[in-house]
Amino acid sequence: MVEEVRCRWGRLWWAGVLPAVAIALLVKGCTPPGNNGGSDANTPGDSGLTGKYAGAARCLPCHTNIHDSWMKTLHAGALETLESIGQGTNTNCIGCHVVGFGEPGGFVDRATTNSLAGVGCENCHGPALDHVTNVSDKNLRPSKPIAAEVCGKCHTGSHHPNYEQWAESKHKGVEAHVAEGFAAGEEGRLASCGACHSGDYHVEAIINGITVEDDFLAGVEPNDMNGVTCAVCHNPHQRTGNAVAPDTGRDFQLRYPQVASPVQSNDVDEATDPNRFNLCGQCHHSRGRTWDSDSRGPHNSVQSNFYVGEMPMPAGQENDPIVANQRSVHAFVIEQCSTCHMYRKDFEDEQAPAISGHSMEVDFDGCSAVACHPSPADAQSATANLQKQVEDGLADIVARLGNPSTWEYSSEGGPNDAGQAALSDEIKKIRFMYHYLLSDGSLGVHNPLYALRILNQADSLLTSIGR
Repeated sequence: MVEEVRCRWGRLWWAGVLPAVAIALLVKGCTPPGNNGGSDANTPGDSGLTGKYAGAARCLPCHTNIHDSWMKTLHAGALETLESIGQGTNTNCIGCHVVGFGEPGGFVDRATTNSLAGVGCENCHGPALDHVTNVSDKNLRPSKPIAAEVCGKCHTGSHHPNYEQWAESKHKGVEAHVAEGFAAGEEGRLASCGACHSGDYHVEAIINGITVEDDFLAGVEPNDMNGVTCAVCHNPHQRTGNAVAPDTGRDFQLRYPQVASPVQSNDVDEATDPNRFNLCGQCHHSRGRTWDSDSRGPHNSVQSNFYVGEMPMPAGQENDPIVANQRSVHAFVIEQCSTCHMYRKDFEDEQAPAISGHSMEVDFDGCSAVACHPSPADAQSATANLQKQVEDGLADIVARLGNPSTWEYSSEGGPNDAGQAALSDEIKKIRFMYHYLLSDGSLGVHNPLYALRILNQADSLLTSIGR
């Protein structure tokens, strides 16, 4: 054990990490790993490691935990995956499996730049030699980008279209009216909206736990803000075990569990607690409005609550919900949200490229792949029938309530404060159920029985008040 530790530090010395004077005695008798000057093309070496790229071993002494976690990822062994299929020198592929290929000081081959094999720290953070030779200079520290383009350099094309498909999704950007508030440094805007609408804020405040001021994004152009980028959902440095059924050898490095099955609750604090929900539910959950709110209805983010079959209630009414809780028939599909919204398919040929699922659009192939529906056509037909029933039910509610100016929320053109106060509890409950069902966005698909319960309860309340 002592010999192993001694030689480990010795390898760091040969890599240029530690000063020779400090550990000269430690390395005595140890052989520099694979460093034969590159005289044998079949033997790994680093005689050509002379540029600005330093290699991940140079990051190890100060970033030990991150380095050791990264070593367990598929990125660390990316070159080996190519070599295992005889493509280790294929220039069409190798650029995304090593550090700096084709760039000055980047990977050339195993014999001369072996420390740059695999996808390492510098693929994302940039060349690090200046930093590791002068770690006290803060100006030389590598950047920590979270832009999707960083991952998109490699996760792109017909084999890995993650970036292109993500760019088609609503995750790509920050909604205009929200971005304007961020750019203006509006008080409280980041604290109330940033966790889900700003990748910059989410990584800094939620993941890194750093205090973020209101002016964090002040003056930044909306197009330069990061939306829900790769780093918001994926941990670039480690395998997490949060994926429920990854492909063989994969992990997906999800920051949060892909699947969660919380006990239903109508308590506002629990309905708004992201820790109860799965990866998607970190943002797609209630913001706490209840049926007695007057200015605004439920936020368009209640998908997880709707899927669970719960509805937040005012304090003291948690045990007397408007609609009885109802677990979704879809609650037990193997990947929950990802089953339908992130259907994946491997590359077959250029006419049948891979599907990464990152557009988040529903793919009915996913519905049949888990044996819930006999075919994609059956799933699509069942969806259309349910959504038509829900649309008709919603339209019926509006028709029976009458002119929206007499019952809607004030933000939706409804009565003023005095008019809101005069509305009956029945009207307020019907209004909330209407918007809750509408705000889920699936027209009932996320939880069909719960959607029908809501419509039935709205019908009962409308009948009770003669509408």
